[in-house]
Amino acid sequence: MTLGAVPFRHTKVIHLIRHGQGFHNVAGHKDPTQYLSFDWEDAHLTEFGWQQAEALHRHIQNLPEQLQIDLVVSSPLTRTLETATGVFACQAWSDDSQGIPLMREQSGHQDRQAKRQAMSTAGCPPLIAHELCREHLGRHPCDKRQTLSHYKKQFPAVDFSLIETEEDELWGPDFREEKDQIKARGLKFMQWLMTRPEQRIAVVSHSSFLFFTMANFGLHTSALIQMPSGLTNVSTTACQSSWQPSLDSSLRIGRLSQENLWTQP
Repeated sequence: MTLGAVPFRHTKVIHLIRHGQGFHNVAGHKDPTQYLSFDWEDAHLTEFGWQQAEALHRHIQNLPEQLQIDLVVSSPLTRTLETATGVFACQAWSDDSQGIPLMREQSGHQDRQAKRQAMSTAGCPPLIAHELCREHLGRHPCDKRQTLSHYKKQFPAVDFSLIETEEDELWGPDFREEKDQIKARGLKFMQWLMTRPEQRIAVVSHSSFLFFTMANFGLHTSALIQMPSGLTNVSTTACQSSWQPSLDSSLRIGRLSQENLWTQP
């Protein structure tokens, strides 16, 4: 696609990242009914999921040109916050470190949580959580968030000021968000991104949310985004987009490139 003549000050570069492999993904791959099990409520990343996030971190560090990120926006679920930590945190945190940790140490639990050391905010862009970029709402416990106080304790340096309620009031066991509702939520999220002062933003989110959000833009997007297999089979995806606001309050993609780094087993 040929880029239009859009003043650079009116564009944003948005990097879309799907979370790494979670324990719910492993269970659901073996038996899809496991997605209805509360055993996987707000699932953590597996060890492989952490390795995916850390591999993307190394990929970014080895780029020929430095990737400048002004802000990271994450879904408030554990697997996306962990992915954001694995991708953008640069060093471990200790009691001798300055400031509060980005993520506290995780002791690990077989088939539930991978063991990880506490990570520092040093060298990491600011990280803010937003409910609008959560996964498909309803019915699946893996997509239910925990209390706000739980996340604040585990991820002390993350900005949770946009999360309005202590309990998850968006998820319910007896309904499933419609596709058009996800698309509308995704468009609202993209419009919110356009109000941010930052120019280069990374978004850490989920496959269904990213797929239906990009579906708002139809043929303006890469074929990989339009096809169901483009995102649903990718554990961590690096996307870059330049966005131009139009007069009808919608968004138009000027450029989008995607690199699929890993596929789920």
